[in-house]
Amino acid sequence: MFAVIQPFSLVVATEKDIRNYTPKLTEIFDEFSNEDIFRETERLQRHLEAAKISVEEAKKWTALQFLEFIVKWDYCESLPNLSLCLRFFLTLCVSIASCERSFSKLKLIKNVFRSTMSQTRLTNLAILSIEHEYARKIGFDDVINKFAEMKARRQRM
Repeated sequence: MFAVIQPFSLVVATEKDIRNYTPKLTEIFDEFSNEDIFRETERLQRHLEAAKISVEEAKKWTALQFLEFIVKWDYCESLPNLSLCLRFFLTLCVSIASCERSFSKLKLIKNVFRSTMSQTRLTNLAILSIEHEYARKIGFDDVINKFAEMKARRQRM
């Protein structure tokens, strides 16, 4: 479906190749039209030439690097469909493993012993459990000091 935004397609694909790739994308996403994607792919190739980026270098790029190029050089207005298509591609979930993992964590947190837990507390514990790597980096002293400062301000008022 996203063959049109792969490095080969964006850099060296022929007109025939691009016209073969785009219908698969436009059937799913009606925001795009075949002609617009085709014109913007040609335009992107001209922008790459103007930026003096070789074809060999651009073929090694990822979809993210193409989007970064479009944003860095401020080509979002001249390549709106292509940049939107790249954003769609980069944000679509490839699998549902992260969603499944979240539900597994919720099941572990809210077991029989914690069935009377409020929704807010459950949500906060779930976030801490899912983002455990980040949570471990947080210094307890900093959190305690900030909490104490907040309480001290409330008492003065």
